[in-house]
Amino acid sequence: MIDLAENEDQAEIARTAARLLSELDDPPWQQCAELGWLALAVPEHLGGVGYRLAEQVVLFRELGRALTTAPFLGTVLAAELAMAAGDTVRLAALVSGTERVALGEPARVHGEWRIWSDGTPVGSVLLVDDSGRCRLVDSDQVQTVETTATVDPAYQLRIACIAPEAGLAVESAVIAGRGAVLAAAMLVGIAERARDESTRYAVDRVQYGRPIGSFQAVKHRCADMAVRAEAAWALTGLAAVELDAGRAEAELDVTAASVVATSAALANARDNIQNHGAVGFTDEHSAHRYLKRAHVLGVQFGAPSRRVERLLAAANPW
Repeated sequence: MIDLAENEDQAEIARTAARLLSELDDPPWQQCAELGWLALAVPEHLGGVGYRLAEQVVLFRELGRALTTAPFLGTVLAAELAMAAGDTVRLAALVSGTERVALGEPARVHGEWRIWSDGTPVGSVLLVDDSGRCRLVDSDQVQTVETTATVDPAYQLRIACIAPEAGLAVESAVIAGRGAVLAAAMLVGIAERARDESTRYAVDRVQYGRPIGSFQAVKHRCADMAVRAEAAWALTGLAAVELDAGRAEAELDVTAASVVATSAALANARDNIQNHGAVGFTDEHSAHRYLKRAHVLGVQFGAPSRRVERLLAAANPW
C-alpha cells in the first residue's frame, strides 16, 4: 500500500521553506545549505539529512511557488550522481553549498548542449541525456557557442560544446527521473500560487457592487485551477513515492506527473492573468512571471510532446 498523506516532517519542511522564501525572494545560498536543503535525500552517514524524494518534492514545490532562481535542481541531482559514483569528496562540496551546478541537456545539433543559466556563477554543469546517462562536468570544460535570452528574464540559455568523455559519468535513468519529478514539483508550486492569487483577487475585487468571484466565468475558472493543481500534486507525490520504492510503474508515473504538472502550471498561469483583467496583462503585475517560469521548467527533462507520446504508447501498446 502507498501512503500519500503528508507526515509531520514534510509539513515542517514546507512551513520552514515557505517562511524563509516569503521573507527573502532569493535566500542566501549558504543559509539554504545549512538548513539541509541540498542534502535532504543524502543518507546521514554521508553527511545528509536522510530523507527521500518524497520529502524533496515538498521543498521544491515551495521553491516553485516562490519562483526561486538559484540552481537547486542541478545541485541536488549532482549530489545524486556523486553518490552513485562513490565520490564522497565531490558530494561533500555539493551538500555544503561550496559547489553550485547548472543543468544541461542535449541540443538539437548533435554534440551540443543546452545549459540553463540564472546568472549565478557555477562550478560545474550536470548533463542529462535521453538515454539516462548523466555527467558532471567542470565549468572550464564547457565551451559556450551562443547565449540567448529566454521567455523568462531570470534565465539564459547557453548553447555549448563539451568533450564527449569529459566529467564524472554514471549510467542512471533514476537520476533523470528524480529530476523530472522535482521539476514537476516546482510546476505544481506555480500552479498553486497562480490559483491562490486568483482566488484572493476574486474575493477582494469588487465590480458592480459584488466580488468578481461571484460571477460564473471567474468562479468556474478558479475551480478548474484548484482541480488542476490538486491533480498535479497527487501525481507528483505518487511518482516520488514510487521512485523511492523502486516500483516498476514508476517510469510511467514520472512521465504522467511531468505532463499533468506542466499542463496545470501553464493553464493556471494563463487563467490567473485572465482573472486579474486589465491589470493582469501588465508588466508591473506578477502574474506573467508564473507563466514565463512554467514555460522554462516545462521543457526541461524532455519536450512535452515526447512525454505525451510516451504516455499514449503506454496506453496503446499495440
